[in-house]
Amino acid sequence: MKVRGVPGKHSRPTKAKSSASVPQMDGYPSKTKPRYLGIRITTNGNHLVSYHTEARITDGGVFYPITPSTEMGEDYQLFDAEGSLNVLGQSKLAIETEGEHAAQGGAIALSTTGKRVVNFTSGQGIVYGLEQYYHAPGKLSTWCWRCPPGP
Repeated sequence: MKVRGVPGKHSRPTKAKSSASVPQMDGYPSKTKPRYLGIRITTNGNHLVSYHTEARITDGGVFYPITPSTEMGEDYQLFDAEGSLNVLGQSKLAIETEGEHAAQGGAIALSTTGKRVVNFTSGQGIVYGLEQYYHAPGKLSTWCWRCPPGP
């Protein structure tokens, strides 16, 4: 409590005003209310897609670590190793293979069991594993392609 007043007159106690107008978020003082609440992070696109998106919505990840997908596979494995669950409360399966053929085949196998699978690869990896795609439609395996740009 501070005491304000003019010398010689009665002084009345007042409460000190807070310098921050809104509560602190993530330990950082904020002077204005944030437009969107959530976790503040500094990241790149690969980390955002693999750790904060794909690892939360898929059941399994099969990949061969080759640029630029190496970081994405590592982040997916990290999410799995931390014991985190996807949005449905289920654990994930992260498989690192010895080549693109095995990664494409593993993704097809998981998808035929009804799992939502992600396969982190590059444009060259898609061409390299092309032979795997001829038998996927016969196994009723559905695909959604997203390919990150090369280095």
